[in-house]
Amino acid sequence: MSLSKLSQTCFSRHQAKTFIRFSSSDFKSLLGPPAVANPYADNGRNRFAAPIVPINHGNVFASIKVPINETPEAIAYKPAVEDVKEPPIAERIMEKALKVEIAKEASTPSPVPAPTTAIDELNSLKDSLNKLEEAAAKPSSSSGSSGDNNDHTSTPEEIEARRKRMERNTRIGGYVVLGGSIIGFISFCFYYGRAQRDEAGNVIADEFSGSFLAPFYRIANSFKLWRDYVVEPAREQLLPDPLPAPYLQPKYTIVIELKNILVHPEWTYKTGYRFLKRPALDYFLDVIGYPNFEVVIYSSESMMTAAPVVDSFDPKQRIMYKLFRDCTKYMNGHHVKDLSKLNRDLSKVIYIDFDAKSGQLNPENMLRVPEWRGNMDDTSLVDLAELLKTIHLSDAEDVRPMLQYYSQYDDPAKEFRRRAVYLSQQEEQKKQQPDESSMLKRYSGRLFGFRRHASA
Repeated sequence: MSLSKLSQTCFSRHQAKTFIRFSSSDFKSLLGPPAVANPYADNGRNRFAAPIVPINHGNVFASIKVPINETPEAIAYKPAVEDVKEPPIAERIMEKALKVEIAKEASTPSPVPAPTTAIDELNSLKDSLNKLEEAAAKPSSSSGSSGDNNDHTSTPEEIEARRKRMERNTRIGGYVVLGGSIIGFISFCFYYGRAQRDEAGNVIADEFSGSFLAPFYRIANSFKLWRDYVVEPAREQLLPDPLPAPYLQPKYTIVIELKNILVHPEWTYKTGYRFLKRPALDYFLDVIGYPNFEVVIYSSESMMTAAPVVDSFDPKQRIMYKLFRDCTKYMNGHHVKDLSKLNRDLSKVIYIDFDAKSGQLNPENMLRVPEWRGNMDDTSLVDLAELLKTIHLSDAEDVRPMLQYYSQYDDPAKEFRRRAVYLSQQEEQKKQQPDESSMLKRYSGRLFGFRRHASA
C-alpha cells in the first residue's frame, strides 16, 4: 500500500470513528430515557487498568493487556454501532505503520505492505511476541564462547575442571615466560660480552680472558663504566699540569662557585631568564686574577648555560680555567666538587662556596661564604678580596689552618674586616702613646760630665 492510500485509509477511518462517536453520544430513544443506566456510558471507566488476558502459545504463557472495552463481557453488551470502533492498540500500530511507510518512501521508492485491519495487526504482534519468547528461551551461544556462562547452568564437576584447566595454563605460561627470559639474558650476555677483536680478527686479551664467565664479567664491567660516566667526573685529571718555567705559575689556586657567589639567576616577565652580576665583581677579579692567583671556576651548572655568562663578565681573561657540571661527582642527589682531581697541591687550594655539601669531600679546603640572592647593595666581594690578598701576602705554605679558622664564622669576610679595623685601631693607639725609651735615646745632654752622644 502506498503512502497516499495509507493516508486516505487512516483519514476515512478517522471520519468513521468521529461519526460513530457523534451518533452514539447523541442518540435518543423515542420511548424516552432508559430506566437502567448504561454501564459503558461512563468515560471514567477507561481510567482503570486494563485486565490482563493470558495467551497460551504452546508451552510458553504470555499476557497482554486488553482494554476494558475489548473484554468478552464488554463486547457482549456493546451496541452494534460500537463494534465498528477499533481498539487503541490498533490505532497505535497504524500510527507506527504510517511512520514506517513515510520513512521507507523517503529512502526507497519501493512500497512497503502494511496491514489493513486491526485483526491482522494483532496477529502480527502475536507472531512477534512468539519469536521474542523463543529467542529468550534459547541459551546464548556467544556468552558461552566468551567464557561468561552463568555458574548456575554448569555442574560443579564442570566448574572444577575449568578451574584446573586455567591453573594449568597459567603455570605453563609462567614457565614459558621464565624460560624465555633466561635464554634471552644468556644470549644477550654471550653476544655483547664477547671479547674485542683487532682489524685482523684476532681476539684482544683483557683481564677477563680465560674465564668461563668472561662474558658476564664484561657485561657487569660495561654497566659499571656507564654508571661512572654519569656519576664520576668526566676526567681523572681536571686541570693540566702547572705552567713550567719561564712562565709564571701562581702559588695559590682559588676554586670558586659561579652561581649565587659571583652571579645570581633571575627570571621576570619583562626580561626573561638572565644573570645578575654581583657588585664589585670587576674589582674582585682584578685583585685575585692572574698572576696573583690561579682562578678556576668550578660550577654545578651546565656548560651551555654557564660558559657564556663567564665570558660576558670576564673579557680580560683573568679566569684561567672553567669546570662545569660534567666535572662534578654526583653523590646522594648533589653535585660534589672533588678537589683531589684538580692536579694541584691541596695545601695551596682555596675553595669558595656557600653549600657545605658541595665541598664535603674536602671540607678543610673550603671557605664557606653567605649565599648572594641579588642584593645590589652588597659589598662582600670587597672584603673577600682583601682577605685573599692577605693570604697571598702571608706566603703561607699551607692555607688550610687559616681557612678552617675563618670558616667557623657565618661570614668570614665580615669577620676579617672586623679584625682588620680592630688592628688598625690598635696601631693608631700605639702611635698616639709616648715612648719613654725613645725619649731617653733622644737625650743628648751631659751626664756625670760626659755627653750622651759624641756626635751631638
